[in-house]
Amino acid sequence: MKTIAITGANRGVGHAAACHLASQGHRIVLVCRDEGRGREALDALADLPGDARHHLVTADLASLDSVRAGARAILELDTPVDALINNAATVPGERMLSQDGFEMQLAVTHLAHFVLTNLLLPALQRAPVPSRVVTVSSGAHGGPAFDFDDPNFERRPYRTTVAYQQSKLANVLFTGALARRTAGSGVQPLALHPGVYDTGLLRDYVSKLPGGRFLARVVGGRTERAGPILADLAVGRRDEDLGGAYFNKGSRQSPSAAARDEAAQERLWAWSAEATGLDV
Repeated sequence: MKTIAITGANRGVGHAAACHLASQGHRIVLVCRDEGRGREALDALADLPGDARHHLVTADLASLDSVRAGARAILELDTPVDALINNAATVPGERMLSQDGFEMQLAVTHLAHFVLTNLLLPALQRAPVPSRVVTVSSGAHGGPAFDFDDPNFERRPYRTTVAYQQSKLANVLFTGALARRTAGSGVQPLALHPGVYDTGLLRDYVSKLPGGRFLARVVGGRTERAGPILADLAVGRRDEDLGGAYFNKGSRQSPSAAARDEAAQERLWAWSAEATGLDV
């Protein structure tokens, strides 16, 4: 039995992964913003076969203080973390700022996971076999380079899709920088485009398009199909070193040129550490 922490685990792809892994007998730590919805997700896991004792950690990823409290709660479980699935994301229809003053998509999708992952590294390094950090990105990460001059859209016009692309590019850049720092430590970070599914996130993403919600149902697959993909990368493929890899569903691929830029990876790491006040 392995312990897997999953952010955004009460709906969509995160919930599908939680259910699939729980059905395999693993212990799930659900990291959810809303306690009520988190409790519902926890109850759903209790109905699955197996005797693993699952846990709910309430943390609002739009608040770095809340992320730090969530990390402490996971560490207080005093168990190795075999896998961390950085899945939570948000797609607001207009520019919004997090509690710490960052553009909301960048705050939730990247900065929160940057902090959470670094704080959980001691528990990840205690895992008896190489642990995994699976950061859920998107094929939409391809496109322009990360805008270090205006990451929070303070000067350029805000477009939801551009902010989404930037946040998902940050996921892949972060994975590359983390892989260099964890090489040989027993932690294997990787980034994943899980596919396109009919989730609340997709509906938010296409909501401004004519017939957007219908479009989400048409182009998006059933979220249950994502569960095995995330589970395989979190606890499977033990004959492979996946450190720094990028996957499109179950296939290892090369990410975009902007995502492969090691100088940008290091610059994002330095910017993220300064922005969050993390000494890493």
